[in-house]
Amino acid sequence: MNRTLSPLARCVALALTGFSSFAGAATVNVDTATTTGQVLTGETTLQVGSSGSITTSGKSVELKNATSGAGVVVDNSGLIKSTGDRGLDSSGSNPSRTYQIINREGATIDASKQGIRISGDLAGTHVTIDNAGTLISQTDRAIMLKDLKTNVQIDITNRATGLIRGVREDAMRVGNNATITNYGEISSGDMTNADAKFDGIDFDASTGGKVENHGTLSGGRHGITTDVGAELINYAGGVVIGRNGSGFGSDGNGRVTNYGRITGAYSGLVPDGDGDGVDIDGEGWIDNHGIIEGTGAGGFKDGAANTSEGIAMGGGTIYNRAGATISGAANAILIDDSATGGAPYATYLENFGQILGLGGDAVRIIGDRNDTVINGGLISSTGGAALDLGGGADSLTLRSGSQFVGLVDGGAGRDVLTLDDVDGGSFGNSAHFEWLKVSAGRWTLDTQDFSEGGEVLAGAELVNLGRIGGTLSVASGATYAGGGHVDNLDLAAGSTLAFAVAADGSHSPLLADGHVALDGARLEVRASAGTYPNTRHYQVIQAADGVSGRFAGVTSNFAFLTPTLRYEADGVELDLTRNDVAFADMAGNGNGANAAGSISAQNSPQLYNALVTSSAGEARQALEQLAAPNNASLAGSTLGSTSQVSGAMLGALQSFSGGLGGNLQSSLNVADGPLLAATGVPADARNLNDPSARGRLWVQALGSHGNLDGSQGGHDLDSDTRGAVVGADWAMGGDWRLGVLGGYSRTDLEAGSSFEGDVDSLHLGVYGLRQDGPVALRLGAAYSRHDGDSKREVAFGGFTDHLRGRYDAESVQAFTEVGYAMGSGNVQAEPFAGIGYQYYARDSYDEKGGAAALHVDDQDQGNLTSTFGVRIARLDTLDNGMAFTPRLSVAWRHVYGNVDSSTRQSFLSGGSAFSVEGSALDRNSLLLDAGFDIGLSSTQSVGLGYSGELGGNAQNHAIVAQWQMGF
Repeated sequence: MNRTLSPLARCVALALTGFSSFAGAATVNVDTATTTGQVLTGETTLQVGSSGSITTSGKSVELKNATSGAGVVVDNSGLIKSTGDRGLDSSGSNPSRTYQIINREGATIDASKQGIRISGDLAGTHVTIDNAGTLISQTDRAIMLKDLKTNVQIDITNRATGLIRGVREDAMRVGNNATITNYGEISSGDMTNADAKFDGIDFDASTGGKVENHGTLSGGRHGITTDVGAELINYAGGVVIGRNGSGFGSDGNGRVTNYGRITGAYSGLVPDGDGDGVDIDGEGWIDNHGIIEGTGAGGFKDGAANTSEGIAMGGGTIYNRAGATISGAANAILIDDSATGGAPYATYLENFGQILGLGGDAVRIIGDRNDTVINGGLISSTGGAALDLGGGADSLTLRSGSQFVGLVDGGAGRDVLTLDDVDGGSFGNSAHFEWLKVSAGRWTLDTQDFSEGGEVLAGAELVNLGRIGGTLSVASGATYAGGGHVDNLDLAAGSTLAFAVAADGSHSPLLADGHVALDGARLEVRASAGTYPNTRHYQVIQAADGVSGRFAGVTSNFAFLTPTLRYEADGVELDLTRNDVAFADMAGNGNGANAAGSISAQNSPQLYNALVTSSAGEARQALEQLAAPNNASLAGSTLGSTSQVSGAMLGALQSFSGGLGGNLQSSLNVADGPLLAATGVPADARNLNDPSARGRLWVQALGSHGNLDGSQGGHDLDSDTRGAVVGADWAMGGDWRLGVLGGYSRTDLEAGSSFEGDVDSLHLGVYGLRQDGPVALRLGAAYSRHDGDSKREVAFGGFTDHLRGRYDAESVQAFTEVGYAMGSGNVQAEPFAGIGYQYYARDSYDEKGGAAALHVDDQDQGNLTSTFGVRIARLDTLDNGMAFTPRLSVAWRHVYGNVDSSTRQSFLSGGSAFSVEGSALDRNSLLLDAGFDIGLSSTQSVGLGYSGELGGNAQNHAIVAQWQMGF
């Protein structure tokens, strides 16, 4: 132990007092174990090292008399322990002291009585306690500062590694203006004696208290308690729990902001315990983003059984945010005078989370204050009311998402329910509300309430399924719907009465026990899906005391049925009859009009009746679906997806225009031959008539995506093709080369969500090449056999039909092309011109399904084409000696003859045949090919490229991969 006093002074001090006492600016270091207590005053710093300790049976450190300058600092990294008294204790009567007590991580202050006590109202005192170690009292409070009242400041910080604990009493009791920040644990032992407090933090009668909790704050009775009021901010991850009482309890006012968990519980270790999450007897302010819960209670208080609430309060403000929960083992929220009497303050409650009364009411407000509740979340009770507003002129406002489980009771007084959210919602099971106000949105009401009536404001809609007393006024621009009861209904000019009808004749008339005033309102007939007869009769209004005025007009969502009103003294009736609007009038295109004509001539009523009850928009969409225009586009889509077959033949033929290298890799000119030598091709193998190059085998993968623009009501028809073609060819004499190919492909078709199909195709072909110097003549023809499957869905109004068809088809492709090779060095070009012919024929077939199933006639289409373009290639060599040839081809294709696609079809359920038009073929289109070839050896090469056909109506994009081997 080192200090600034002389050895003689030390001996005298020890002999007289048994303490080391210091005054003035001094530093005392304790680095070894000592049993000598310390007395600190003036401006003194006590530093206990990590290997140091002060262990006494009396007071270990006495803070005596006035401080000066920076005050007294106790900085402990070791052990301060009293086995029979206090760890740190103040004495004397001098005011205005400054104490800074630091207990570092791993350090301990352990006392039989209080760990730290400062007694007396030392006016102007500032106490700072910073704990990262253990601060514990075995029989009393770890920190006792309750006497500090006048102009004092108390700052206590408990770090993440810190523990402040009272084993048999509170963890701490503090004075005025105390701020406690906790990251670790502040706790007391279990409450085993009703006379002891066992609270985590006890503010007692002190004012200005505040707790900021990030860690765990746990009391054997209350987590936090105050006689007059305090503030708690519980951050995310923070836990505040009263193990036999409230998480936060105030006999006065209180303010709580919670992002973590606050719990009130009942331990059962003593007979009585009132486990409320937050208990504020006076006026409270609570902002909950986390969980506030009361999990249990037992015994009695003042002769009444204890009950466990999430929040028990005397009134004030409660915000329960989205995602937050307030729950109670009995009531979730109880507003009273703490003895089930009237609350001293009005309540404002706003809920967008959940409030759960697990054994009683969810929210119960006692008294006659004017309370306000806004709900956009869940308020649920088990065995009680969801909401009991008690007496007073109370207001309940609902937002979208509002839910109640249990009765909503307005209680005594004039209570108002307001439905106010543009997203609307529903409400029911209420009692004792006098007035209803629908401010915005579409709300469904299913309750019998509102003795004075209510109002529906402009822009809002009320669907009444219950009963509304008094007079309900519907403003201009507002809507009233539903088949519920009213006493009286006043529909202002410009308002709407919505009337729902069903195909089977069921409907719910407006029933009034009193009078209905129309005053120029509009009647809107809303028909549900289904098949209606040509004529139907409905009762719209039935009023015991009569109907005054007339509707200004009537509208419906029927295109082919006309509503007609008939007025009686006590009611209004509606007739729906078939008008003279033809189905074809509602068609949006020629295909729909043709289908409409067939349906009108049907003997079967199923499609007719389904259409006759549709709206104009539904009829237009229905006719487009029924016409099935995509059936007419199958020819163009199939020809586009199989165009790669002729492309594969042309690619194979081009690779032999002048030699074996592939796509202009070789040249007839001697000056253009360095590449051939680089690839190892011998000189005698550079021409077609060489016996070493008489045969070749090649494989090309087929993979493409096509799109055929929709027309005449049809969706765009997408096609995805995958497959492969294998070919072989041989040199025949000196100038000709002939080959054959075979392949398979599968094409998946899709048009929106209502049509899909697939086509399996087998391909056979022959091709030939004649080379005469730079001139190349290329010929080819291919035959394809197609096995198609189609699926359609027709859905409109109440009509649905799933349809499936299977068909066989075939196609033929033939071409002739002439090219002329030119260029010098490594760059080669070939202008070319070609003539082609494409033909498609499909057999007729019948769809399987319901009334919308079609017989589709056979279809054929043939067209002649011309193509003009140019190919360019550059002959290069890679570093490893392999040939590398990038290439590009651009061409223009023109189609001759009729490019329109059409087919005739008829409904199997009856009616005349009709024609539908599909997407037309493109008269002109751009052909693009780009890629590269690599000569792997003198006999093998691989190629990769892109091939595209781009037109105004159709586009097809393919990735081409090819391997070939000469032998």
